Amino acid sequence: MFLPLSPLDLTALASGTPLEGVRGYATTPSFLASFGLTEADDEDAERTALYVAALEALLRHGVRLVAVAEDQRARDLRDDFGQVETGTVGFDAVSALFSDDEEGRSIAAGVRAELGEAPLAQAWDDPAHERLLAETDLLWHGPAEWDRLTQD
Repeated sequence: MFLPLSPLDLTALASGTPLEGVRGYATTPSFLASFGLTEADDEDAERTALYVAALEALLRHGVRLVAVAEDQRARDLRDDFGQVETGTVGFDAVSALFSDDEEGRSIAAGVRAELGEAPLAQAWDDPAHERLLAETDLLWHGPAEWDRLTQD
């Protein structure tokens, strides 16, 4: 599952405070149907779910910061965007982190300003978000690099 985080959320998680009842995104049956994907499209589905979570993080926290974590107890909220609610997730469940580089953060901040208070569904289809996806790539980080992602 893909968890949109703020830098403070990531700091707390890495420092031993588990996440409980947090909303994230996964390649649920509703998500696959909504995006016209199948389980055979695993790589495309996961990339799309990552970008959904990144957009949610941008809308909610002003930065694209996403943790990839396993949670067998996550509850499917049957949302078109694959929203799930976690059980308890500790930092040991995190397998990867994604964020923007410096240039990407700058572009994302401009897009965030353009999107205003748009809800996720509206922001997803907005030309500003499409431009963000075309002009930037999220960078993969190992969990041990978490502290680099919380500094600015």
